[in-house]
Amino acid sequence: MTTRRRVVLVGLGGVGRRVASLLGTRADADVVAAWSRRPDHHGLPLAQLAPGCDEGVRVAADLADALAAGADVAIVATTSRLRDVGPQLRSCLEAGLHVITTAEEAAQPWAAELEVAQSLDALARERGVTILGCGVNPGFVFDALVITLAGASARVDRVAVERIVDLGRFSPAVQRRIGIGHTAEGFAAGKAAGDITGHIGFPQSMRVVAHALGRPIDRIDSTIEPTITSVRLDGGTMPVDAGTSAGFVQRYLGYDGDEAWIEARLTGHVDFASAGLRRRDEIWIHGEPDLHLLIDPGLDAQATVTAVVTNSINRVCEAEPGWRTVADLPPAHATV
Repeated sequence: MTTRRRVVLVGLGGVGRRVASLLGTRADADVVAAWSRRPDHHGLPLAQLAPGCDEGVRVAADLADALAAGADVAIVATTSRLRDVGPQLRSCLEAGLHVITTAEEAAQPWAAELEVAQSLDALARERGVTILGCGVNPGFVFDALVITLAGASARVDRVAVERIVDLGRFSPAVQRRIGIGHTAEGFAAGKAAGDITGHIGFPQSMRVVAHALGRPIDRIDSTIEPTITSVRLDGGTMPVDAGTSAGFVQRYLGYDGDEAWIEARLTGHVDFASAGLRRRDEIWIHGEPDLHLLIDPGLDAQATVTAVVTNSINRVCEAEPGWRTVADLPPAHATV
C-alpha cells in the first residue's frame, strides 16, 4: 500500500513550481502548503503558479505558517549556498519535517560549512528526521550515477565525468550568476570576486564519490573560462550581446596526494546551434575493467532535477535520521 506523504514547498522559483506540478500528478504525495520568497506570490493559489496543484493551497506569506500545515517533508528550493539556505533548513527541522533541498552545497555540506552542517545534522537526529541535498548535479550525474556504475568495476583507478548543458532556459538572474552576458574582463573580475560561480556543487559531488569509493581527496583545483560570442543571441530567456559570454567551460580536478584521480567537466552554452554543441552526459571509469557510459542526448537539467527531487520523497522519509548524502540512500525512483 502506497503511503501518501504530505509536502510543503519552500521556494517557488522554476524548480519549486515544476516540482509542485509533478506532485499534482502523483498518487503518493500531496502538497499541503507552500511559501515563496517573492511577495507578489503571497496569497495566490498555488495552482496559478504551478498548474495541476490542489486549488485549495495558497502561497503563505510567512514560512512559519506554511511549516505549521502538518506536512511530513519539506522541499526547499531557494538558493545554492549552505550559509544562505541554512536558516530555512533549520526552521523545517525544528518543525519536525524531513527535508529535501536543491542547495548544491547541501549535497555534502561538511566541507562547505562545517559548523552549520554539524549543527543541522544534530538537530535532525534530535528531531528524528532526515535531511538530503540532491538534484541533477549534485545528486545524480556527478555522484549517484558514478557510484552505481562503479559497482560493475573490480577496481577503480580514475573517474571522469562530463556534461554538456543547455543554459538557455535558466532565468536571467541565474544566467548572470553562473557567467552569462559578461565581457571577458567582467567575467574575470566576477570570477575573482566570487560573483560568477559557474556551476556550484562539483566539490560536493566529488567528495560523495570519494567517500563511497573509500579514496581520499586532499585538494581540489578548478578552472572556468568564458565562451565569448561574436554575434548577438536572442533565443534564450535574455539577450546575449556580441562580445560577451554565451557559455563557459568549467573543470575540477580532485587529488589524492599528487595524483589527479577524479575529474568533473561542464560545458554550458545558451545557444547550442550557434556553438555546434549537443546535450550529452558521459562517465568514464578507468580500472578493471574500463567502463564508459554515454547518455545522448544528455539529461534535461530542469526535468531531471524535478524528477530526482520528487522521487526522493519516500527514500528520505524512510531513511535513518540525520544529514544523509545520495551515497547513503537507495537510488531514487518513480512510483507506479
